Amino acid sequence: MEPPRTTVSNTRAMRVIHLALTVGLTLCGVMLFIVRRVEQLPELVQGPFVGTALTVAAIAAVVVAVTVIRPRVPPQAPDQTRDMYWGDATVRTTALVLWAVVDGAGLLAAVGYLLTGATAPAIALALAIVALATLGPRRFEQGDA
Repeated sequence: MEPPRTTVSNTRAMRVIHLALTVGLTLCGVMLFIVRRVEQLPELVQGPFVGTALTVAAIAAVVVAVTVIRPRVPPQAPDQTRDMYWGDATVRTTALVLWAVVDGAGLLAAVGYLLTGATAPAIALALAIVALATLGPRRFEQGDA
């Protein structure tokens, strides 16, 4: 006899993915802070160019994600349940691309912070974490549908 199959709802899956990306990026930032500050790691590259370039790239990626990709996530229709909404491949794909771009921006900033220890990449990393946290699945859903 076959055991009963359980399926994870689309809504729950998207929430887990978003939470994993957000917590992972946050833990990356905490770990790098510990490595840089507590262990007193010296600057790994000379000159501010690398840190500045990675900071600008990270902030630009967050801006593109929020201004270009975010508006492309289709809104939830009033007659759709949350599970039906997240079951739509277009919605899922666009939201995942949005989160991936913001997460990638945070990782760029994290590398800039690791290499230089400068404040600007750390601020860009914090910006990416905040942006990723605020662009969660609930942001795209309508009320109690």
